[in-house]
Amino acid sequence: MKQKKLILGIDVGGTSIKFGVVDGNKILNEISLPTYAYENPAKVLAQVKTGIKNIFDLYPPEKFIGIGIGFPGIVDVDTGVVTSAPNFANWKRVEVRKTIAKFGLPVFIDNDANCAALGELYFGRGRKLSNFVMVTLGTGVGGGIIINKKLFRGESGGAGEIGHITIDYSGPTCKCGKKGCVEAYAGNNYIKQRTIHKLHEYPDSIILELVEHDLEKIEPKVINDAAKQGDQLAIKILSETGYYIGIGLANIANILDIKHFIIGGGVSNAGRVLLKAIENSIKEHGVRNIVKDVVVTSAQLKNKAGILGAASLVLSNLNSK
Repeated sequence: MKQKKLILGIDVGGTSIKFGVVDGNKILNEISLPTYAYENPAKVLAQVKTGIKNIFDLYPPEKFIGIGIGFPGIVDVDTGVVTSAPNFANWKRVEVRKTIAKFGLPVFIDNDANCAALGELYFGRGRKLSNFVMVTLGTGVGGGIIINKKLFRGESGGAGEIGHITIDYSGPTCKCGKKGCVEAYAGNNYIKQRTIHKLHEYPDSIILELVEHDLEKIEPKVINDAAKQGDQLAIKILSETGYYIGIGLANIANILDIKHFIIGGGVSNAGRVLLKAIENSIKEHGVRNIVKDVVVTSAQLKNKAGILGAASLVLSNLNSK
């Protein structure tokens, strides 16, 4: 019998669940199923189990060393319980690991931002780095902290909540209920609303043309595309977003003396406009001797981040034993 070496990486998103068979740094096969996050935990877990069964119909389970699951919520990594998931209906203290362990393989689960950080550590931009902070930009703003090539979770497992660093105590209200969080400036919906609000100042912006004058279609990809074509409003929005993110990251740099920040997620595809704005803002707001050598780069894994990040969770746990 061939030695076990495959990993099943599962990326649970609000819309879809992606399942990938990982061998080394390669995804051999991938399938996707709808999440049904708007229904209930039992329906979501049923979809996860269906996907696993579909994979095991193609690859015998005895070839796998484990299953890794990245989940967009608060996860107790010791018990495998997802304690809450803001974008999932009726989700409270759901025993995900216990349910999936019935397949007979080691199961590891963590929140998706931590998985993204581990993915970059094992397979991406962080391979040659001992210390870095991973920032994930999407509906929310998440983060993972790597110190001495290990994920830093903090005492209660919540380290890396970059989106909820306060950068303006009198700023806009975040969905968490607090004011002036990084996420209230850099989350997708907030970027969209800021763009709509400023459109009247830029009547010649091509953003309106790109969305066929339907403001509901404005999203980070549209803004990124417009910026690449030189659209001044799009460049301004991305520069502002980078500035706000940089204030939050400057606080992390000051505390941890970390020089490398890796930016992932949809907005990060904007390229140098956003990345340079983040870097400049960190250097403007941080302690000079700490931040003068800071480097901000885009994540390497792109659309493979979810699956490879979940797979790296298995490697991280098995390597530590």
